[in-house]
Amino acid sequence: MATDVKFSQESIERQLHGNGGSSMNKKKIGITFVALVCLAVVVLTIFYMISNGKISGSRESKSSTTEVDKLMSKDLDNGYPETPTEVLKLYWRYNKCLYNTTLTDKEYNKLLKQLRKLYDAELLDVKDNAWEKMHKRLAKERKSYKKKEQTISTYVVQPAGSIEYTTINKRECATVITGTLTKAKQKRMQIYEKFLCRKDAKGKWRILGWEQTTDKEEIATLGDN
Repeated sequence: MATDVKFSQESIERQLHGNGGSSMNKKKIGITFVALVCLAVVVLTIFYMISNGKISGSRESKSSTTEVDKLMSKDLDNGYPETPTEVLKLYWRYNKCLYNTTLTDKEYNKLLKQLRKLYDAELLDVKDNAWEKMHKRLAKERKSYKKKEQTISTYVVQPAGSIEYTTINKRECATVITGTLTKAKQKRMQIYEKFLCRKDAKGKWRILGWEQTTDKEEIATLGDN
């Protein structure tokens, strides 16, 4: 912690006027005094900034962007999630950042590109899911969320042990239930969705589509999470 630098006026006067010092000594003392005053100003300024949280505040701001940075830099080519459950957990992490966080254009574009890597090629081939249309649609939804002060609060994903697997057109598929809690001012809304994931040619689970569900048995697969 910085400490105050104090000066004794009596000792300064003694140095300036005592013992009949020469003009050169007086100049040296004057320069030293000015330097000490400048040092005191610097020390007191730093102390003031720490006391008022200006320095720690910048650290907190940097910390708040950590999740965005992690998701933007995540290597999905070499570190792709291995199970449908992990794919959906990552899906909701991206969505929380996209809907809840104030982003630069660069961050928004990067996060959306990362999110699209979780989608099956067949889903991306749908005309309405082309990059430009999805980009514009999501931007509109983000503005709506901000206007209503709405956020994705929490999410839960069906545990890997209770996932149902099936084969459709000779392709391995999995159905995953998720639940999300959204908040808009004083209102809260729970939404349950059923996702269909499918393995691609490289054995990676991709999201093929989803729909809302109110089926109690499906919702029960989330357990007590």
